[in-house]
Amino acid sequence: MFVTQYQSELQYYLARAAELLGGPALPVWLTWGVETELSKLLVLEARAGLDREPPVMAVDRSTRGHAIWVGIERYRFTTDEGTVRVVRVVVPYRRGILDDFWAVPRDDYRRFYRMIRRHFRRQDAAEPPIMPPAERRRLWDNTVGFLRRGQDVLARYGVAPKRGLLLLGSPGNGKTMACRWLVAECRRRGLEWRSVTAQMYEDARADREVPLLFRLDSPGIILFDDFDAALKDREEFGDTQQRATFLAELDGVGRKTGVVYLFTTNAQLRELDPAMRRPGRIDVVIPFPRPDAALRRRLVRNRWHEDILGAIDVETLVAESEGYSFAELEEAKKLLVMQHVDGGRCDWPQVRRAMAARRAGETHRRRIGFAPFAASDAAPPPALDPLPAALPCAAEPLR
Repeated sequence: MFVTQYQSELQYYLARAAELLGGPALPVWLTWGVETELSKLLVLEARAGLDREPPVMAVDRSTRGHAIWVGIERYRFTTDEGTVRVVRVVVPYRRGILDDFWAVPRDDYRRFYRMIRRHFRRQDAAEPPIMPPAERRRLWDNTVGFLRRGQDVLARYGVAPKRGLLLLGSPGNGKTMACRWLVAECRRRGLEWRSVTAQMYEDARADREVPLLFRLDSPGIILFDDFDAALKDREEFGDTQQRATFLAELDGVGRKTGVVYLFTTNAQLRELDPAMRRPGRIDVVIPFPRPDAALRRRLVRNRWHEDILGAIDVETLVAESEGYSFAELEEAKKLLVMQHVDGGRCDWPQVRRAMAARRAGETHRRRIGFAPFAASDAAPPPALDPLPAALPCAAEPLR
């Protein structure tokens, strides 16, 4: 009975998909990671109902506004290799046996598959983050290395198959670079991964689907990017329903599958809630301070184009960029490249003055609002003042 009903439903939905695609359709099920990445590349062309009725839309309070609840959507998928049209079939909730699935034209499946594989191969080419070797090793050992040990081995010694890491530091100092590397390694090694933003969490709360964000079907990493609402101290910043729900799910899912929860934040360590800092939720804190001279030199020599390196004195740039973040170094590179393209030269002193003026302007813009403004702040700092050095941050796991 199950097989008969399954085949009947599948044939019915494929017939509707074929109408939108203009030819025979082949059903395709995409993993969460592939579907999430593919959705960034798709262009919506049409919506239709499962029969002759219009599609059913779901309206919620989130910024997403609405989404299809029952029906079919046709999208255009375009890369350098051409265009393929695909459809997403959204079936009535708990009405039949089938779940939501995708379909592509039967004659285009091989091309669709090659386009997706090549897209992911290009993404998987992420370079390792520029970090002190010991810190990069700690990051690896507590993420991909932890997952590769296997759940059976950990269970034999009574170790829960769950790990919590916090990447801590001001913006632009390498947290995103490290996360991209870990995602690429997950793809390359067949591990699952998921990226959860604060908006995705709010949408899931509105749809009562929060547990799905914390669950993986196989070992992998769940990244919570800049999720300060759940991380900051409730006594200082106030308690929220967000935090209560978040902590309940974080504790409840760890025993089901091997998972690493990876948090990134721009907050200070002292601002984090003690409930999040305890072992079992966040086991290791890895700081991302402003890069020292050795890391700045490595970034410039290994990641900048040889034409730019030949037009500047690298050691002078490294010495005079004290206090720059990786993001500021990338902005300096853009300015040098524009100089080189426009006039065939690279004027580092001019770029340095522009960077100092820009940073001074951003500092004063940040003071607009309720922050105290002292009399000594009335005059801007000299344009060529060196950027402040990063404060030291402990690199040991939290106790």
